[in-house]
Amino acid sequence: MISRFLKYSLEREKKICAVLMADGKMKKTNLTVTEIDEDGQGFSARLPGRKKQTHYAMSDVLTCAYARGDQGELESLNEY
Repeated sequence: MISRFLKYSLEREKKICAVLMADGKMKKTNLTVTEIDEDGQGFSARLPGRKKQTHYAMSDVLTCAYARGDQGELESLNEY
């Protein structure tokens, strides 16, 4: 499920909410995925208000969800 949210963010250039392990603590943050490693072991993302990308390991991601205000898959249902 995590990889689906990462691909969603990458393909649509939308923010997602992610819970990450950083220095032994859980951290909830919004981020926009800019690149996924070819081997699938990590990804690069941009945090809100920052221009520089940060690289994360997939093993550090605990869960992902739509960012607040994002309708996600419901956007395509509203077209009909």
